[in-house]
Amino acid sequence: MRSLSFSLVVFLSGVLQWTSVSGDLVLTINPHSGATVHINRSETAHSKCEVCIGKLCQSYVTLINSTQVVFNCTQPEDIFTVKIDKHIVCFNTCSENITPEDYPALQNFSRTFTWTVSAVQKAFRLDFTKAGLRQIQPTESCQDKHVYTVSTSTTTVGRFCRHGSIKGMQVAYAGSVSLQVPGQGKLDPTSFGVSVGDKIQSTAIINVTLPEEESSQEFLSPNYPDSFPDHNIVTWSFNVPPKHYSSVRILNYTEPKCHMKEAQLQYQFSRKNIFKKLGDAQPSEQQGSFNLSLDNCKMELPSLLSLHFKVSAVRRASEVWCGVDLKEEGLVIHIKKRKPTSACVLKMNSLIEETVTITSGKPSRLSFYDCPEEDLLLYINQTIACPQQACSDFSLRVPVLEKCLQGVLQQVTWHLIAPRHGAVKLMSPMGSLQQSLPGQTCNSSVLLTMTEHGQEGITVGQFCPQGPIHNVQIRSNITVTASPADGKDLRQMTSALLNGSFMETINERYIFTVLLTKDMYKLATPAWPAGMRPQSTVSWIVTVPPQFEAQVEFTNISRVSCQNRHTCIKVQKQDSRGEMYSWRMDEKPVDVVMEKSFYLNISNCRPVKGSFSVVSQITILKRKNMLLSIILSVVSVLLALVVVILAVVCIINRKKKRQKAPEVSVYNPNGHAFLPGLHGIPKTMEDEDFHIYHCIDDTLVYGHLLKDEMEMNPFEPSVDSYQDFTGPTDRQPLTKPRGEAEVGVYRPFTGSQTAPEVPDRALGRGGNPACEDQQTADKEISGDNSTHTAPDLQTAPMAQPEEDDY
Repeated sequence: MRSLSFSLVVFLSGVLQWTSVSGDLVLTINPHSGATVHINRSETAHSKCEVCIGKLCQSYVTLINSTQVVFNCTQPEDIFTVKIDKHIVCFNTCSENITPEDYPALQNFSRTFTWTVSAVQKAFRLDFTKAGLRQIQPTESCQDKHVYTVSTSTTTVGRFCRHGSIKGMQVAYAGSVSLQVPGQGKLDPTSFGVSVGDKIQSTAIINVTLPEEESSQEFLSPNYPDSFPDHNIVTWSFNVPPKHYSSVRILNYTEPKCHMKEAQLQYQFSRKNIFKKLGDAQPSEQQGSFNLSLDNCKMELPSLLSLHFKVSAVRRASEVWCGVDLKEEGLVIHIKKRKPTSACVLKMNSLIEETVTITSGKPSRLSFYDCPEEDLLLYINQTIACPQQACSDFSLRVPVLEKCLQGVLQQVTWHLIAPRHGAVKLMSPMGSLQQSLPGQTCNSSVLLTMTEHGQEGITVGQFCPQGPIHNVQIRSNITVTASPADGKDLRQMTSALLNGSFMETINERYIFTVLLTKDMYKLATPAWPAGMRPQSTVSWIVTVPPQFEAQVEFTNISRVSCQNRHTCIKVQKQDSRGEMYSWRMDEKPVDVVMEKSFYLNISNCRPVKGSFSVVSQITILKRKNMLLSIILSVVSVLLALVVVILAVVCIINRKKKRQKAPEVSVYNPNGHAFLPGLHGIPKTMEDEDFHIYHCIDDTLVYGHLLKDEMEMNPFEPSVDSYQDFTGPTDRQPLTKPRGEAEVGVYRPFTGSQTAPEVPDRALGRGGNPACEDQQTADKEISGDNSTHTAPDLQTAPMAQPEEDDY
């Protein structure tokens, strides 16, 4: 015995881990009568927190009686969940009213209240009249955070919120009802009843009472989105109020593969039964209550059965009267039921009609009985004819209807009858139209379809506002049909959809005027993709904005075999009569760039095989400034030529400088001696050699203009000063006032290249000693000791001076 106790202690110490109680959180829990409280650590929790009773600590506890528990962590409500179970066993009779009771000590924990009910050989009823349940998706939550779950012994019937149309259920044999309340949430108790019912063949029967107003409810098969079990039936019993009509619509389903029979839906009305497959159209606009059963087959694995459907109901009002008198000429209104099986009753002048037709000029009295607005469709036709050439312009707008006229305006059609050999011109009051093509869909709420009259009924195209097409000209009687692009009522369209006029005949069958305004547009031939009318021609007059150019691509061309002639595509400038580009059917068009506005012409032959259609794409590109490029090119060439000329001139000047004599000094009447060709900055007075000259040419004279010997001051040397020449000359010398000699000032040479005539006298006391010293130095350097006689300066001819601008 002692050995057994020791072994038990060792086992418990290994499994339950005996620890000392730290007293972090102590709770006293008092289970209600017949209830069991389970406190479990969440499987997803990463904490090792435990709940302790005395010294025994573990990850869960089960309480039946009042017990004090201790958690060895500070926030156990984030780690543990609480489940309160209560069992109810029903034999022959059973009637209980269940009201959930909360536990204040556990209010911070997530709590699930579960009632397990067993009915021996029978079914039990659940009465949710006070709560009123609404079925939700498995991942959906309720606004009040109170989620009910009803289950059988084998499957989950569904998850529900309060305040719905489900008033009760019957569950075969055994099942459970649970209520989940989140942590930190206060329990809002709503009682429900449990009783014993009759034996049923279905797994469960769900009782639904539709409200006495227009309503819509969604329902899910058991275990959704998982499979409903084999050979099982679940039934929804719908109680429809008087004067209400119900419809069933399948939203989503998964159909299984069956070994025998098929999964199906069975409808039980008061006088008839209807069987439908899951993919069939379900009954609609049915009056009275009905049962809907989902019957599963013996499925082949791994297939499954699931169903998501909606039941809507609407109250039928009393008979509505409406008087209609159409004043506009050529106007006809057709009223049809959207569904042939609709319970709506139409009467015109007290006679029941399946389709009502109202014409202008004849007042009509209509009545509608049980006709919802969405169940009726309205179609309007109007004829606008021009028997003569001169007809006034017109607008295509939706006619104003009587407010009592029920139904959705689905389509408005205008029949435009042009005069003989005439044409119809249409344009959008918004300024432009766009052709509806793949990759170029319309974003408008209305679509305009243009169709030619005749047996063929060739569709010119579908158009909508806001595009490049300014107007359309068609040499034929045409039909324009307006239909909503988004399924809305056309009565909302109050403004004109198109403006039109009748005009004289045109050469082509179709002419489109196109004004390009944005990056890219697509244009398709009429009747695309079916193909153009045989032997017809279509022209696009395309206007390209200034400073832009258009790239034309042919993205889709169908090939045909022609009986005579050829298909042809032409692109031509508007300001040029000559054809620029042209392709026949045996040639492949290439992309072209048009710098100005142009014509695009496409002609069809008489095909013997295939049909001819073309889709062209026009892209707007910023035009390159060709004038600026030409100017820059010319300037670049001129600069290159200037550089070459300057280089040649420089080379020639350098050669000339090498060949001509050295620089010489010339007489400057302005009073300053200089060296022609002197480069660089002149020397300063300290560095300059005064009165040094070279005698090179007999026609030129080197010398200083000296003062008279008598006027010179022997004690004051003549430095950088010039005095007027007083010798004989043929012209009047320039004179300057005394004492105003210009020093270091450059003056341009204004006289002749021939030196002026000077008196014939020998160098005396007033001569230039520096010249003699220079000549002596030159002789010594050159080694020439012979005596050199200076040229006779007086014999040099006197050049006639040229008039100068200076």
